[in-house]
Amino acid sequence: MTTNLFRGNPRLLLAALPVAAGIVLLKLISDLTDLDGLALSPLLAGAIGAEVFILGFLLTGTAGDFKEAERLPGEVSGSLETMADECLITYNDIRLPEARTCLEQLVQVAHAIRQWLLEDEGLDEVLSEVRAFNGPFTVMAPAIQAGFTTRLKSEQASIRRLVLRMDTMRRTSYVSAGYLIAEVTAALLVLVMLFTDLGPLGPTLCLVGLISYLLVYLVMLIRDLDNPFEYRDGVPGAADVSLDVLERTEHRLRALLDHLAAGDEVGLDDEEPLVAVPAATATEPPA
Repeated sequence: MTTNLFRGNPRLLLAALPVAAGIVLLKLISDLTDLDGLALSPLLAGAIGAEVFILGFLLTGTAGDFKEAERLPGEVSGSLETMADECLITYNDIRLPEARTCLEQLVQVAHAIRQWLLEDEGLDEVLSEVRAFNGPFTVMAPAIQAGFTTRLKSEQASIRRLVLRMDTMRRTSYVSAGYLIAEVTAALLVLVMLFTDLGPLGPTLCLVGLISYLLVYLVMLIRDLDNPFEYRDGVPGAADVSLDVLERTEHRLRALLDHLAAGDEVGLDDEEPLVAVPAATATEPPA
């Protein structure tokens, strides 16, 4: 039950805690030195509600973009796996060396995309790796069916489109003016609470700490959601898209290459299909 309730990366929770604690300390100093000379107004609750509304609007927008971003690595992996199938079919059918070269290039593309996302540099190299498929495709096209070539080129275009979409989401900020008003209003609300007499000291510190913590956390969360591909020091943050699917795809493609190499070493007949499964689990073809 506890595992289901308290899940997720606590980085933002811990990052917002010192800021809220500092605001509580300032409120304590303000109360003890009689700097809280402003009288409590019922409009303060309305101002807090308006700030929460603005933050909710920004959170809804960034959450929608984040849901789209979550699908992109999986779609890239799906395109890579589909291209790998076409290359394996071609290699099993006619033992065309360029089909194996294309499979090796798939591994390079998967690795380049993941490293680019983790390090935030190397977009041109990623696009060059995607364009490098043109060489094997040029040789494979006359030797295979037109439908195979069409699917390969379609998946190549899909990978390029998804990479550029990820780069756009990384570089583009969602409603920058909205961020500005939300952050300025949050800072002003904190100042108002610091210099307003909110009542007895104990409950005041608790409420100021809770409201400050909520505001700071939401602002930090929205900022983090706005860039779902931000990996500080190569480590996913609290609101970053997981790249595990790309890493697993890269490992699977490398395993396929190793299996092809093992099959070539034992000298399989050209009529025997080289299936993409370990030799221990392969079944004999029907007679």
